[in-house]
Amino acid sequence: MTKSKKFWAASAFVSLAVMVFAGYSIYGRMTLHFSGDTIEVRPVPVPVPQEEEEDTAAKEAAAAKEEKKDREEEAKAGKAAAAPAKAVRQNSVRPPEPAAAETGKTRAVKTTFEYKDAAARSVLIAGSFTSWKDKKMTKKDGVWKTDVYILPGTYPYHFTVDGKKKLDPGKPKAPTGDSLVQVN
Repeated sequence: MTKSKKFWAASAFVSLAVMVFAGYSIYGRMTLHFSGDTIEVRPVPVPVPQEEEEDTAAKEAAAAKEEKKDREEEAKAGKAAAAPAKAVRQNSVRPPEPAAAETGKTRAVKTTFEYKDAAARSVLIAGSFTSWKDKKMTKKDGVWKTDVYILPGTYPYHFTVDGKKKLDPGKPKAPTGDSLVQVN
């Protein structure tokens, strides 16, 4: 049973295409593994606590109660010119700013990182929150510090102390070999 030349050419082409795809997939995984790159941990938006909404309602109720009390006192005193003063008082009160959930935006949180090493000459921090770009830290009293604004979530990071990668001793370790920070 002999097959035609077209059959053998098509099967060779399909085999070549499968080998190229497999090679490309293996190459991509190997470069990711050997480059030491990590997989990003996406931040999860945190819902606004219900307490803020309750606090706002309580403040509005207290303001209404106070306003009612003022009106009763004015009525007892018989002051007819109280209406303009009341309008001025209402205009001087600022409306509460909308919460982050109402505007649809999650706010970044100021996060302070510290590394204690008085003998270090330079300390840098890099993490998924800086797109793995090194950020300089400043030294004060033997403690290296920096502030970074980060969205709520969990992020991997590490310190570079005098050119060597170091982990944060007080933080949990990620499967990628970096320290993890939880921002709320």
